[in-house]
Amino acid sequence: MVGNGLNQQGQPIFSPEAVVSRAQLAAVLVRTFNLDYGDKRFIKQPLASDYYRDVDNKTWYAGDVVMCAVNDIFTDESDKFQPNRSVSRIEVARAVQRCFEAKGINVVMIMMMPEYNDMKGLSQEETNALVFASNTGIMKGDGDNNFRPRQAVKRAELARILNRCTSMMSVDQSYNNKEYSLKAGQSFTLSLPGNPTTGYSWTLAEPGDKDLLKLAGEGFQTGADSRLVGQGGTAWWKFTALKTGTTKIKLIYARPWESVQPAQTFELTVIIK
Repeated sequence: MVGNGLNQQGQPIFSPEAVVSRAQLAAVLVRTFNLDYGDKRFIKQPLASDYYRDVDNKTWYAGDVVMCAVNDIFTDESDKFQPNRSVSRIEVARAVQRCFEAKGINVVMIMMMPEYNDMKGLSQEETNALVFASNTGIMKGDGDNNFRPRQAVKRAELARILNRCTSMMSVDQSYNNKEYSLKAGQSFTLSLPGNPTTGYSWTLAEPGDKDLLKLAGEGFQTGADSRLVGQGGTAWWKFTALKTGTTKIKLIYARPWESVQPAQTFELTVIIK
């Protein structure tokens, strides 16, 4: 299979049972997470050959390899990228976790240590990636409670993983009075810090056009140590885009019994393409 999704005869194919190569993983991660240079500055345009000696700068995936290298997505200890080597489930979990970190995307997830039968022998970094992938629901084990960390990932499985990543991407307070774009059928989670013990809480004053946007769930996640009295946390709402259009979400942070201006407001314009 050629990297652009065509076979040797130029026919479009998906090959769901084909294993995923490192080059293919780099390409889809860059597109899924919109990886970019961020606040990094370079004297000259970086090339794939600046990082790896086995990647031709003219290959279809060279630019994606550069973007992953700039964002430290792959944990390579040598100057070889091995673009044609297949990737395992634990490698995908680790790369996905690093993408979320690189983009500064906060994810609402349960705080617990999963217990899979085949976790023994994983490094600490691999274990952390497994916990992240499992607790967010991005990747799960099989019916026999095995995570299968060393099993090669196939294209159909990777498509499911990336779809879950998209639905887990969180919009936080930095998006206040800004726009957020997504496609019909996709979801996003809005997360805002709060502390109900102070009497203040977030209220969804304007949930948006119900024909365009569906509120799929909401809740509150306490801080890392739930034993601390008076600890704050994160209020979250999950929305699913139904069809193309533009709508606005507004939330207010206030004490329900007070007839004063809210302490905070949050507004987000949602553009569904």
